[in-house]
Amino acid sequence: MTQLKKENLVQQLFIISLWIVAILMISMSFWYGITGDEPGLNNYGKAIWRYLSSFGADEFVFSKDPSFDSNQNINYYGGLFELLSVVVNKISPLEEFTTRHILNACCGFLCILYSARTAKLLGGHLAGLFTIWLMFLAPFFLGNAMNNPKDIPFAATYIMSIYYSMRLIHRLPNPNKLDYLWAILCIGAAINIRVGGILLIAYLFAYAGLYYIVNTMIQKEKIALGSLLKAVFITSILGYIAGLLLWPYALEDPINNPLTALSEMSNFKTSLAQLFEGEKVFSADLPSHFLPKSFFITNPYVIHVGLFFSLLYLWFHRKSKQLSVLLFIFFTALFPIAYILYGKSNIYHVWRHELFVFPSIAILASLGWQSIVSFFENKKLKLAGFALLAIFLLEPLYFVASTFPQTITYYNATVGGVQGAYGDYEVDFYYNGLKECVDWFKKNELPKLEASNDTVRIVSNANHIMQEYFPKRKGNIIIEYIRYPERNQKAWDYAFFHIALIPQNELKSRNWLPPSTTLYETKVFDKTLCAILKKPSNDDIKAQNFLKNNQIDSAIVYYKKYLSKDAQNASVLSSLGNLYLQLGQQNDAASYIEKSYQLDPNNIESAHYLGMLRMQQGKLAEAQTLFTKVIQANPNAITEYYFLGMCQAQMNQLDAAISNLNTASQEPSLQQACYKLMGDIYMQKGNVEQANKLYQAASLK
Repeated sequence: MTQLKKENLVQQLFIISLWIVAILMISMSFWYGITGDEPGLNNYGKAIWRYLSSFGADEFVFSKDPSFDSNQNINYYGGLFELLSVVVNKISPLEEFTTRHILNACCGFLCILYSARTAKLLGGHLAGLFTIWLMFLAPFFLGNAMNNPKDIPFAATYIMSIYYSMRLIHRLPNPNKLDYLWAILCIGAAINIRVGGILLIAYLFAYAGLYYIVNTMIQKEKIALGSLLKAVFITSILGYIAGLLLWPYALEDPINNPLTALSEMSNFKTSLAQLFEGEKVFSADLPSHFLPKSFFITNPYVIHVGLFFSLLYLWFHRKSKQLSVLLFIFFTALFPIAYILYGKSNIYHVWRHELFVFPSIAILASLGWQSIVSFFENKKLKLAGFALLAIFLLEPLYFVASTFPQTITYYNATVGGVQGAYGDYEVDFYYNGLKECVDWFKKNELPKLEASNDTVRIVSNANHIMQEYFPKRKGNIIIEYIRYPERNQKAWDYAFFHIALIPQNELKSRNWLPPSTTLYETKVFDKTLCAILKKPSNDDIKAQNFLKNNQIDSAIVYYKKYLSKDAQNASVLSSLGNLYLQLGQQNDAASYIEKSYQLDPNNIESAHYLGMLRMQQGKLAEAQTLFTKVIQANPNAITEYYFLGMCQAQMNQLDAAISNLNTASQEPSLQQACYKLMGDIYMQKGNVEQANKLYQAASLK
């Protein structure tokens, strides 16, 4: 086969691959669920439409109502994608969020398209072809591409801006109007999605400088500096203006407000608890290696191998005419990550906030694979290079095919895949798995409920999304929010619990999924992402109502009635055991509390009650261990310091007891008891003066 025929074949495969990926992504988008940010951003888009269509008269978009702007920062986001979704939904025959997901998938495809086009500038159609499949078969990127309305549209406009900014400069000194227009519109679109798009203006200057240095000093070409600066300044100014046109907050003050938004979003104040390396850590306190490790473990090896060999490609092409493009792609991939690490930015949800660098990373990986293939002149060795790439692609292909549409849950074998990451790292942080449970419920349970006149209460720890899944429910179906730890404190009939808000110990033990009450589970490789529970009765709530009226005997009766239908409910077991503990019936208390602790040894409520029981039984060392365990799990559990101090005082650990009682005395309701006990300890130590001071302080309380 001649070289020309080979190039034509690769070009045809490039075009065919783009069509295949476009069709697949749009088709796949129908199966993906509503994500955590979508309901709020959808309402933001509607508010922007009202603002723009009223020429600024309707100012609801600036409302600080928590039901509209829960984090008090929504105005810092540009609203291009949200506004586009609102406009398209006005003519779309499809359901509102289905339309959004199609548009999201289109943005994901644009990301792949322009990454491939950029790769083609460097390595021809073969590099572009590799880029298409490396990105499509990157499960974390693919999953986000379907329903992440913040990061994927920004990633698309980011790589489009890079592509058209470079094209504009390459066509100097005689670019046409379209060259200017595309660069201006893409930079403006990026700013209209995220204020971080302003950095693309700095990128434009950076590339212009790099282009000038490489081509004048290395390539020995003459570059018209005047025309270069003219193009950069015109594009920057008009790109900035374009970035404000559909952003209400920026329109109110085009200079100060975008800078305020950039400052606020660079120092993001919302800190979310994240699972990382087996511990729950607030995002503001995550270790410095969180981002690089998250990227490494949630991408397939084919990306990492390609990235490694991209350095080989850089060496081979260090004197190429495209050196400025190659160096700039390295810069756009590495600089944002380095900046985030240097600035210790508050990031969470694995590396979704950094998805905008993935196109550049995928381009480099594709060039790395091209260097592997082109390194050998021998035809058989070249074919071996292609075969090796195909083998590496089989692993993510299998994952995507076998887990669809839960592709975002991918972890590679360095942490044991999804099975090994489950309970130690964030899996399905964006609530995609909720949709499968909802679809099952609508098919199997909802028709029966709608035919009934009985009031049915559905609760969820993802209530804001559930409200969108059931927008036109009948009046007898009520959907409410519930925290998982409070599931036995509220009446309900069905519960939809998603793992994003389930305690880590419950995830690992599977105690949150009692076999007798779990109707359905969304699973990936036998790991549950979301579950539907059907409550056997509300006798536990009746028991609590009796407790409020101090009718302990009746409460015990109804707790037992509930346990006859849900015998493995650790929360109810510990509550019943506590009642017997208060009544001084240690044998009955032990039978329930010990069973509760056995079922869920990491549950701090069970550990607390068992500690109280052991203290009453005189087993002080065991009680001390249990109270310490609760404090380690929750350092703010002040009451535990008091009981721990009591144990230590009885065990003659006097200094430790004083330390813990001092901590407990921060709680006003415990001060009198703490001062009295510390007085006794100081009296025992022979410090009568300090003891009397504490006794006096106790008497004043």
